[in-house]
Amino acid sequence: MKIAYCMHYTGTSFDELSENVDQLIEPGDEVFVMINDDDLRDQMVISYADEPALHVSQIQQKALDADLSLPRGQIVQLRNALDAQINERKHYDRFILMTDGMMPIRSRDTIVAYLNEHEGQDIYYVVNDSDHDETIAKRFENYAFFTNTMNFQTSRMIKGMNAMTSKIVHNFKQRKIEDTLVLSFPWFILTPESAKALADAFPYCSNTFKMCLYPEELAIATMLRKFAGTPHVNEDIWACGPTGTYALETPVGFLTAEAIESKPQALFGTKIKSDQNLDVYQNYFDAYVKPVK
Repeated sequence: MKIAYCMHYTGTSFDELSENVDQLIEPGDEVFVMINDDDLRDQMVISYADEPALHVSQIQQKALDADLSLPRGQIVQLRNALDAQINERKHYDRFILMTDGMMPIRSRDTIVAYLNEHEGQDIYYVVNDSDHDETIAKRFENYAFFTNTMNFQTSRMIKGMNAMTSKIVHNFKQRKIEDTLVLSFPWFILTPESAKALADAFPYCSNTFKMCLYPEELAIATMLRKFAGTPHVNEDIWACGPTGTYALETPVGFLTAEAIESKPQALFGTKIKSDQNLDVYQNYFDAYVKPVK
């Protein structure tokens, strides 16, 4: 099995990013990475110039959580991977979309065994859809502002400005959608068929989820329901933040060892950063290439 990992990196550490990339490409998988920092992006391009397993995103170079740039960028990465299959005569059996600070916390053998159990199926976690929860459609009605600012998630002032502006605009204009909106966690393991369906439907993402708050929770799962039709496994295999569980419309916190222990079914973890939760980073940065005990 050959896996295409679609990564996003918002930091500035060459050592951390290169270490993360090396763990994934060592067993023969490949990495497509969006790097927000211009200098680090250039450094990675130069340092890995002779490494065909690393693909640094150039069409869309940056993305932010809670902003359309994230799901758009992920779909662009899928398009790049599909192009590589044609232009470089490569083949990927799976496409795994990961957000900033995410890494495998189990061995590749364990992950591949899980993927083989669910051959021909996508894997992501659906919370609900607009056919069964009307608040999802209500959420979609509202326009979001200032999501493309670097500190949107953490600045009370910017979030307050967004809430005020959104409320004013909502009095005059609400958007509607006939399609079923699917609310999910923002991580996906895709079959080649689903990856191609998303790539082909790229304009739908840009047109439908423009100025949407946390579109990574709506865009891709909605598009998979509408365009792919691939059966999917609704399992939460991601350990997230201090509690282990993803919280909707909330910045992702740093993962703890206790959260990982509380979620033995998790295959991936986030956020893991060498300058924030070093103990977790040291214990799991090379988990992917460790043999199963």
